[in-house]
Amino acid sequence: MLASEKAEVRHLMEEVLKGLNSNFSEYTERTSEKMAELGDRLVSLEQKGLKAPAHGKTGDSLSDYVLKSDNLKSMLSGNGKSCRIDLPAGMLSASKAAIVTDGQVLSPAMRVPGIVANPMRMARVRDLLPVGTTANNLVEFTRENVFTNNAGPQYASPATENVVKPESGITFTLEEAPVRTLAHWIPVSKQVLADSQQMASYLNTRLMHGLKVKEDLQILSGDGTGANLKGILATGQHVAAPTYVSGDTRLDTILRVFAALAEDEMLADGVLVHPQDWATMQLTKDDNGQYLLGSPGSATVPNIWGVPVVASTAIDEGEFCVGSFAMGAQVWDREQASIQISYEDGNNFVKNMATVLCEERLALTVYRPKAFRVGSF
Repeated sequence: MLASEKAEVRHLMEEVLKGLNSNFSEYTERTSEKMAELGDRLVSLEQKGLKAPAHGKTGDSLSDYVLKSDNLKSMLSGNGKSCRIDLPAGMLSASKAAIVTDGQVLSPAMRVPGIVANPMRMARVRDLLPVGTTANNLVEFTRENVFTNNAGPQYASPATENVVKPESGITFTLEEAPVRTLAHWIPVSKQVLADSQQMASYLNTRLMHGLKVKEDLQILSGDGTGANLKGILATGQHVAAPTYVSGDTRLDTILRVFAALAEDEMLADGVLVHPQDWATMQLTKDDNGQYLLGSPGSATVPNIWGVPVVASTAIDEGEFCVGSFAMGAQVWDREQASIQISYEDGNNFVKNMATVLCEERLALTVYRPKAFRVGSF
């Protein structure tokens, strides 16, 4: 408040007091004290940034508005010891120096521990196969090619003795499965590994998972070209599933494949399907609306006709692979999957960088192509 305004307030107070009747001297003294206190409060409020309403008279300050109030004048005339003065909207405005959180860091943020990774696909195809180890870079095996079975009675009409017995025949082929290397790596600064205790463990887990996902795909569908494994679904590594029969459900189709395997003296021990196809089969109901593969409220091991089911995105939606996996193929580990860190890769030493490498060497032997039946729903 300006000095002139302060003087005006005091002057008005004095004028009000002079107009009071001398018979109210005691009351006047109390009123003067109240007015002085009121003036001081008005000064304090205006110093804090309070202003007159936008619709008020131009130039009116807070003190002008209060002193011109009819309620105040009535009180000073002897009507009561206090009065209420309502300020119009806009009279009290927010200070320009208000402290708000917008754009200001006033407190430290809460940090959720760890690193939120993308979902990891389960490696499942390898789990269906027996696993061995090899100390060589090539795995060979002899496969029976054709067996001509002429077993029968010793007989040459009309004799049953002293005649040539039936002769059968077998041919063989030598098959080979080269050891292949699956690997990937990622560069990371030495400072990150030193300053973030979780980073090394996170990278190990992520790289290992990525390698196992690729291993699943190679075992199942590697085409054998270049340095790829020759997977189960490669040409010559499986036979086609029986032709779809009109009116069959997916459960019916799988059962017909089981029968085809049994015809070749092999029992199915695994069914590999896409998760969406497995969900479709689980939704199959009877005429009464009951689920055929178990109640939704009960936890059951996934299976069809008593054979375990593996739902994996390693196989395309709409396709299935039924197999006698234990009899049909085998994985050979030359070097099991491992993680290595090197600070001397290229110019890592002078750049304070590290190379994190995840690598494995393995071979796949498919002994019996007829052990795997592949088809479409």
